[in-house]
Amino acid sequence: MHKRKLFTVMMVAVFLILMLMPAQAAGPIYPDLPDLEGREIVVAVENLYTPFQFENPNTGEVMGYEYDFLNEMCFRLNCTLTYETISFSALIPAVGQGDYDMGITGISIVEERKEIVDFSDPYINLDQFLLVRADEDRFTTLEEIAANSDLILGVQAGTAGFFVTEGAVPDEQRVVYDDFGTIVAALIAGDIDALPADASAAAGFVSTTADAVKLVGEPLSRDEFGVIFPIGSELVEPVNAYIVSVKEDGFLDFLYNKWFFDYNAATGELYEDLPDLGGQEIVVAVENLYTPFQFEEPTTGEVMGYEYDMMEELCARLNCTLTYETISFSALIPAVGQGDYDMGITGISIVEERKEIVDFSDSYINLDQFLLVRADEDRFTTLEEMAANSDLILGVQAGTAGFFVTEGAVPDEQRVVYDDFGTIVAALIAGDIDALPADASAAAGFVSTTADAVKLVGEPLSRDEFGIIFPIGSELVEPFNAGIASIKEDGYLDFLYNKWFFDYKPAQVE
Repeated sequence: MHKRKLFTVMMVAVFLILMLMPAQAAGPIYPDLPDLEGREIVVAVENLYTPFQFENPNTGEVMGYEYDFLNEMCFRLNCTLTYETISFSALIPAVGQGDYDMGITGISIVEERKEIVDFSDPYINLDQFLLVRADEDRFTTLEEIAANSDLILGVQAGTAGFFVTEGAVPDEQRVVYDDFGTIVAALIAGDIDALPADASAAAGFVSTTADAVKLVGEPLSRDEFGVIFPIGSELVEPVNAYIVSVKEDGFLDFLYNKWFFDYNAATGELYEDLPDLGGQEIVVAVENLYTPFQFEEPTTGEVMGYEYDMMEELCARLNCTLTYETISFSALIPAVGQGDYDMGITGISIVEERKEIVDFSDSYINLDQFLLVRADEDRFTTLEEMAANSDLILGVQAGTAGFFVTEGAVPDEQRVVYDDFGTIVAALIAGDIDALPADASAAAGFVSTTADAVKLVGEPLSRDEFGIIFPIGSELVEPFNAGIASIKEDGYLDFLYNKWFFDYKPAQVE
C-alpha cells in the first residue's frame, strides 16, 4: 500500500502507539487462539471436488471452500501451508502413516476411519442424496435400486457414499470408482444409473452438465466433513479451536454462500453478476486513525481494520486494484470532492451537507453515537445536562457525525473542535474536556486500550451510517453499490463486524 504521511498524522500515530502498547505478545486479532509460530503444515488434497477444492476451468487456479477455510486457519493460527496432491483412495492412509501433517478434501467423519486417522470437529454438515440422469423416473430410493437388478449404482472408493450404500445395494449392482468426476461422466454416459452425492457438490455438477443430471428422493444420510491428521497429532486441538472461532463469527456462513451460491460452476466464475472494472487502479484517501475501521497496529506497524478488509474484498469481486494515500480527516472530503482521489473512506458518516461536495455509496455499516466520558464521570449522561452546566466541555472532531449531531445542542463556548479522534480521547483522559460523541464500536476500542479509563453513557445521540465517498458524478458509485449489496447479502459484512468488533482485542496498557 502506498501512503503519504503528514506530520500531524505522524504525531497522532506516536500517541496511539504509546497508548496501545501490548500487554502480551499474542496476535493482534485472534489473541485467544493458539499461536503456531509460523509452522509449516503439509496438507494432502485431491483437487477434484467442486466447490470444495478444484482447478478453475478458466484459469487453472486451485480454489474452493476448503482452500479459503485453510488459508483463514493459518491467518488466525499463524502457520504456513504447503499443498500436495494425491488420489482420494490413497489420501487417508497416507495421512494416517504420517506422510502429511493433515488432509482435507470433503472427508466425511466415519467411525471406520478413526482407526487410521484423527478427525477435527466438523466444519460443514451435508446431506447425501441420489444423483441421477435428468430423465430418470424409475426410482428415487436405494431400496428401489436394489429391487431392480438392471440398475447400477456408482460409488467413490472410501467416501461417505461408499459406506452409506454398502449393504443397501447388492455388490453386483455397485461399481467402485476412484474419483467423483469419473462417476458423473459414467452416469451421463449411461454406464451407471445413480450415485450418492452431497447436495452442494451435486449442485455444481447439475449446472456444469447443462442440467443433464438431478437429485432425487430423501437424504440417504447426514454427512459431516472434518480435517484429518495422523493419530495423536498436536494440531488437532488448535484446529478445533479455529473451527469454533469461524463458526461463531460467521466466516463459515460466508464461505458457504460464496461457494454454493456466488460461485457458478457452469462458467467457473465467482460474482459473475457484478460489474468488472478490468483491473482499474483506484486511489483511495484514508486517515488511518480510527480503530477498528482503519489504523496502524502498534506491535507491527501494519495498517489494518474493517475498512481495509472490506475494500480488498470489494476489489476482489469487482476486479480492481487499490492504492491508499493518507490525509487528515478535515482535508479528506474536500480533496475527494475536487477529484484529487478516486474515493475516500475512513468512517465517513452519510450527512446531507456533505452531498453538496461528494457522492456517497450506499451505507456499509450503521452505528449509534453515544457520549464517551471518563470512567468516574457521574455528573451527566445527556447533551442537555452538559448544556445546562457551563463548567462542562464537549470535544468534537471537525466534520464528523459527532460534530453535526451536537451542533446547537451544546453552546459553542462549551464545544472544542479537534482535528482527529485520538487527540480528543487524550484530551478527555487528561481532563481538558468532559465528553465527546463517539460511535459505540470505535469507543469500545478506546475503552479497552485505556484500561477502562473511559466509558459510554446515556442513550444514543443519533443513528449513524457510513459510506464511501467519490467525486460528484463518479462512474465508480454504481459498481461499488453493487459490490456492497453483494457483501451484505452473502454474510461477508456480518463476518467483518464480528472480526473487528468482537474478535479483535486491542492491546491493553499494563
